[in-house]
Amino acid sequence: MNNQVITANNVVEKIFNKVKRFPKEPKYFIRPAQGNCAYEILVNDKLMVKEYGIEQYATPININYGILKTGLQTVTVRLYPLGDAIKDAYGEGETVTTLLPKTQMNIQVVKYDAFNIDSSLDAEKEVMTHKAPTDKEGKFKGAGLPYYEYTFTFDAEVPYELEGWSKGQDLTEFHKDELKTQVVNYYKGIQKIYETKDKDALARLIYGDYLVYAQTKYWTKEDIKEAWEEDLEQLEWDIREYGEKGEYATYDLHFYGHGKLVTLKHPSSEPVDKRLRGESGFWFKYVKGDRIKGRFIWYNLYLPEGEPLENLRVID
Repeated sequence: MNNQVITANNVVEKIFNKVKRFPKEPKYFIRPAQGNCAYEILVNDKLMVKEYGIEQYATPININYGILKTGLQTVTVRLYPLGDAIKDAYGEGETVTTLLPKTQMNIQVVKYDAFNIDSSLDAEKEVMTHKAPTDKEGKFKGAGLPYYEYTFTFDAEVPYELEGWSKGQDLTEFHKDELKTQVVNYYKGIQKIYETKDKDALARLIYGDYLVYAQTKYWTKEDIKEAWEEDLEQLEWDIREYGEKGEYATYDLHFYGHGKLVTLKHPSSEPVDKRLRGESGFWFKYVKGDRIKGRFIWYNLYLPEGEPLENLRVID
């Protein structure tokens, strides 16, 4: 990594000093309301929310992390059949393997012009509401399919402009076996950080992603400190096993950021263990009290322009 000056002791200060503050700090949110489907929603090809059961979100979901600059933003909606979600929730019902004619997805995009000043409901402005496509008879267009994807756009205005992952190379153009080898090796390096409890290495690992989070969400110094302390605490957990015993090659490559980011993840479509569905390929089991729990952590990798594949890394 290029962030060798970053340490566990200075990472909060380094990030805070790079975050610009503005008189107005607008935040954008989505309110998804689904019917008869599971789903994933991405903004500019960055995953914002996933729901494979029947839960309805009561509060809006912030999507600023997917917005790097003012302009047209693209929302991608991926719909999946409910599978056994109804049976799991109520103890009865049929397994649903295709999307139904009565499938629905309504997504409201809302904005707060100055969230740092007023986050009350009456300060909220509706940007748009989009509904899943239907035919002339009002039936869902993806009925009968095991998967359906569509997109829509909206305009956003933010006071910052970030490079983020936007200038990375298109990783979909690399040979997949060679790319996967590099991703797996990098994940094993991350595992080593946890095994050796290397606080400085963890600080360098999260630094670039934190910069994007901190700016797009207008984090205060206390916000940064709280997030860092939560990540740091994980080094002290009683970790018993990493992924499939550390064999990350069993997971699939998945691309985000229009091919500029790559990660290892579990499948989004069934059949798959519902505890793992759509989750990160970097995960571990740890002891908490008298229980064994799982922790999934997303690490997206990119490759700066002009650099060889061996330099694949997190944003730095």
